[in-house]
Amino acid sequence: QLFQLASRCSVVLCCRNRTSDMTLAIGDGANDVPMIQMADVGVGISGQEGWQAVMASDFAMGQFRFLVPLLLIHGHWNYQQLGYMILYNFYINVVLVLILFCCFYHTTSNYATNFTFKSFSPRYNSIIYSSLPTIIVGILNKDLRKRTLLKYPQLYGAGQRHEAYNKKLFLLTMLDTLWQSMVIFWAPLFAYWSSTIDVASIGDLWTLGVVILVNLHLAMDVIRWYWVTHVVIRGSIVATFISVMIIDSIPNLPGYLAFFDAAGTGLFWLLLLGIIVTALLPYLVVKFVYQYYFPNDIQICREAEKIGYDRVVESGQVEMLPISDNPSR
Repeated sequence: QLFQLASRCSVVLCCRNRTSDMTLAIGDGANDVPMIQMADVGVGISGQEGWQAVMASDFAMGQFRFLVPLLLIHGHWNYQQLGYMILYNFYINVVLVLILFCCFYHTTSNYATNFTFKSFSPRYNSIIYSSLPTIIVGILNKDLRKRTLLKYPQLYGAGQRHEAYNKKLFLLTMLDTLWQSMVIFWAPLFAYWSSTIDVASIGDLWTLGVVILVNLHLAMDVIRWYWVTHVVIRGSIVATFISVMIIDSIPNLPGYLAFFDAAGTGLFWLLLLGIIVTALLPYLVVKFVYQYYFPNDIQICREAEKIGYDRVVESGQVEMLPISDNPSR
């Protein structure tokens, strides 16, 4: 509406007004440097007027036409990946912390100082067991293709509406972590309540359950699968099994041969499968209901790509939300 109104005017005077909106400034000369520095994001064009704008900017490019892919493609990808990775990193750490939390830990040990996990497990969970899958998926996972993002500029509005990261998603993620941590912790305790199995064996089950759970949770959200994605997700699970077996094979450490004694029973593997399925089931149901009954613009375009890019995306049209819809904070 503002563009239509300005097009009918012979003269337009732009007045400065300080707002809380995030702004982007683009310029190619020295006179544009103050504007670029004042904006939240500055883009400098290298050209005949020198490099002053480039030196003061956050992003530099050779021509104005590169601004379209910078915003509509790379800007969209970056927001979607960053929003998901923030939630996922909260998720993998909170799941482990809730299991270790005193309200779970002290009720079963009578406030004793013995540690149920292997000493290396909590320390290296985010460094060894889940770091590579997080990095690889965060870099390679793209929700939509370039051609789709260029064809439908309205998809850029998903970032303005905070669809990838908001308070509602954060709250749902925390509720999901609470449920999953309770399932992983309490299910083995109830199953082995009257048995003679030691604490170290249950600790191995907790360690394996956490690593398998967070990696399968990540795999459920992967959109673009590459060979390296398969390797890091599966390799992280295999590496955890190997490390647990190696640690339990050292005679001087507590829990010597605990994994081998517990893994020799069918109950151990049944519990491992059961807690993973039970923990992931609510997330899977909510994800299915949300995508099937309440799809957003990104989900609709993603399904159009799966059906057939040339048949649907090129020839058809997708009705989308207004790009300036009220943000969901």
